Amino acid sequence: MTTTPAAAANTVVPANTVMIEAQGVQKWYPNGFHALRGCDLRVNRGEVVVIMGPSGSGKSTFIRTFNALEDFQKGRIVVDGIALSNDLRNIDAIRREVGMVFQQFNLFPHLTVLDNLTLAPVLVRKRAKAEVERQAMALLQRVGIAEQASKFPGQLSGGQQQRVAIARALCMEPRILLFDEPTSALDPEMVREVLDVMRNLAEDDITMVVVTHEVKFAEQVAHRVVLMAEGEVVEEAPPQVFFNTPSHERTRRFLDQIL
Repeated sequence: MTTTPAAAANTVVPANTVMIEAQGVQKWYPNGFHALRGCDLRVNRGEVVVIMGPSGSGKSTFIRTFNALEDFQKGRIVVDGIALSNDLRNIDAIRREVGMVFQQFNLFPHLTVLDNLTLAPVLVRKRAKAEVERQAMALLQRVGIAEQASKFPGQLSGGQQQRVAIARALCMEPRILLFDEPTSALDPEMVREVLDVMRNLAEDDITMVVVTHEVKFAEQVAHRVVLMAEGEVVEEAPPQVFFNTPSHERTRRFLDQIL
């Protein structure tokens, strides 16, 4: 498959300041299932890394360890210079710097769009509400739904709700954004509007780790694409290499299924 010119331009890795470093990460669930089997990943500042793989491969579990939404039993994870441990102070410090956008939008249904954005910055970061509201309106403008600020989530389409979720994550001014299959719950006609927002974020050099099956997004935006299978990182490469000349047979089989 031939990649677009944009993909080739985006394969230059940004300045070498490591924002996420995972080494030998292993996780078992209480039932004994070995979900992560020694996963390694390094993400530099301003880099966009896309993680792909079959269902059940450990993709979502892996990125959820980066902000302690999932624990792990072996290995090491350092996020923006802070080692992830059982110390709640470290976990809180990491979560202040890492925003996350989920498959489901996880918006508060009883709050307006604007209130969904302002709640955490006011309560957690202790910022003035008027200041946060100005920032929130600017972010809603950025994702193209400023006119929806006074509505409730149930009055919006799925694509609009996911754009609210992205704006809410940005309102906490994170240094890193994690996306866990952000378009998988959307109708096909709504996928593009969310991916367009994510493309714009990537142009602003926000560090992003994205679990997705959206091949065009990976081709055009990612600096590197990672394949996970059976709890392991199988391959990682720039998109033009990953999609055109992968090294591993497991990657080739996966691409045969999705392309």
